[in-house]
Amino acid sequence: MDRHCHIEGCGRKVPVALAREALCLDHFAEMVIARTDAVRAKCLSAEPIDEATLDWLLSDAPHVIQALSKNPPESEPRNNDRILELLLCLSNLHNYIRHHSLEVKRST
Repeated sequence: MDRHCHIEGCGRKVPVALAREALCLDHFAEMVIARTDAVRAKCLSAEPIDEATLDWLLSDAPHVIQALSKNPPESEPRNNDRILELLLCLSNLHNYIRHHSLEVKRST
């Protein structure tokens, strides 16, 4: 049975690698980019970063992207571009974190 993105009005199919998130590739990419931008913004304003968000960006998201690259959704060239965009986004985040100090707000 095909699952469809849970974002209202989307209707695109959810790739197997994104079943847990119940998102299509485009909405998953938007979520990763938004969370990455939020982390960078908090770093710039010296605000603490949510531990769960940071863990997800540094651990969970890369695993999902790896699964997507091994079994890409649909054979549209733009999907490959989105996967590469996600890899670059997370790579830039890793590089940013490596060169800047972070204050992490621990989950309770």
